[in-house]
Amino acid sequence: MIEIFNKFYADLEVDLSKCGNNNARIAVLDKRFMELAKHVFNGHFDVNGEYEIRPLDIEFYFHQEDGFVKEPQMYHKGALPYFPMFTLCPNRSGVDVTFENKKQKTRASFLIRGYEYKDVGGKPEEIEEYVNTESSSLKVDTEGNIIEHFRPQYLWEDLFGNASIDKSLTIKWVDGPHNYDESDIIPSERLNVKALEGENRRMWRFTNDTYLREKFGLNK
Repeated sequence: MIEIFNKFYADLEVDLSKCGNNNARIAVLDKRFMELAKHVFNGHFDVNGEYEIRPLDIEFYFHQEDGFVKEPQMYHKGALPYFPMFTLCPNRSGVDVTFENKKQKTRASFLIRGYEYKDVGGKPEEIEEYVNTESSSLKVDTEGNIIEHFRPQYLWEDLFGNASIDKSLTIKWVDGPHNYDESDIIPSERLNVKALEGENRRMWRFTNDTYLREKFGLNK
């Protein structure tokens, strides 16, 4: 996964240098984040070989310390040191996966807003598995679009709750066999993030629509 984010920055530096205004930069980032979302939804976190966390709904954040694209509500920026690539950062919103770039003086991350928890140990009939929604079934609007709200703060416990003083906590990223395309993923505006004056909407929230519909037996 780190290679994917390194390629993201290599391509992005070239593309952003051609943009004359922020709306053009936002349009580039819309496309680049969609490509990253495809890779994120392809895999999962393996926690101590005992359970898996699969991201299903994520929000991207992007802030240039010396550039034009700013993220007023971003937590990790300014005089703070840069995180190593793919660092997990718990915060009051939930858990961010960071991919900052010191050379380009850029802060970037995605918040895991919705996810699936799956216990991979024990007998099949005893395996615990759930999607962290507010209810046991997804909500849809009159047009059939998923409008479910997830509980990102639950990830504090689900991702780190297996730690103890008697054993280490090992969290590994595992790529999967899925090949999602843009028809599988729904982009939308991030929740509780104010739009910046003079800018187009930042469609930086991505939901794995196909996976959720198959999980809950919903038709498109």
